[in-house]
Amino acid sequence: MILELARQEAIKLFSQRFAWALPVLVLALQAASMIVTALRPPETSLDALSGPQLWADGVGLGLRMSVFLLLVVGAMSFSREFSLGTAKTMLVLPIPRRHWLAGKLVALLALAAALLLAVALLAAVIVAATVGWGPVAREGVVLYTTGQALAHAAAAVAVTLPLLAPLCACALLVGLHFSSSGAAVGVAVLLGLVLETAVNLLDSGARFVFFQHLPRAILLVGRLGRGLAFQWEPILTWGLGVAAVSFAVFVAWLAWRLERMDIAQ
Repeated sequence: MILELARQEAIKLFSQRFAWALPVLVLALQAASMIVTALRPPETSLDALSGPQLWADGVGLGLRMSVFLLLVVGAMSFSREFSLGTAKTMLVLPIPRRHWLAGKLVALLALAAALLLAVALLAAVIVAATVGWGPVAREGVVLYTTGQALAHAAAAVAVTLPLLAPLCACALLVGLHFSSSGAAVGVAVLLGLVLETAVNLLDSGARFVFFQHLPRAILLVGRLGRGLAFQWEPILTWGLGVAAVSFAVFVAWLAWRLERMDIAQ
């Protein structure tokens, strides 16, 4: 039942023109930025661009734009149902509201995964066509082989996937509190900007905010590309832990709010 509801949500989503236009725009801007960066001549030998570094910069930009796309789509998911009146159908169909919620969440998580994979694959193709996926070397010393660089890039994508889960739940939560799609989208975008600003201003307290951990795995690959030391442990402990707790809180809040809402007939 939940998978069928998720399939229906996906059909409803991609019947809208913006659902195609926004991801294409994200990928186009990412590609343009990466190509310009790759073709720019380095000022010194120390500024030479490595494959992992270019990949991380491109995926980082694509991820940042994808975050706002997911916030917009997630916020519209519930708010459009209420503004168009289609939410009334839930009162006459023998479908528990929690299943309706789960279907929307699964569909949005699938979109998030598809966006991240598309951004990562596009970046990998551009790197291969420009600077190449060679080893990371400094002064003739190989610090990371090509295989190690690719393995870390794949691991970064795999770790980032669960970090997107609380973002999707948070976006749905925004849409559940506003019956106007315009208001929901505005609040979602504002929320994204506030979270970005907050994690940049907070010091040690930023590690408790799920948003702070989203780009960290990708940034580690960028450090690898510059030949710098890095550690996965903070992401695998604090990052995934904070994401799991945040996701549980948001889903519980969503379920509680939806079960107690009065949907006018």
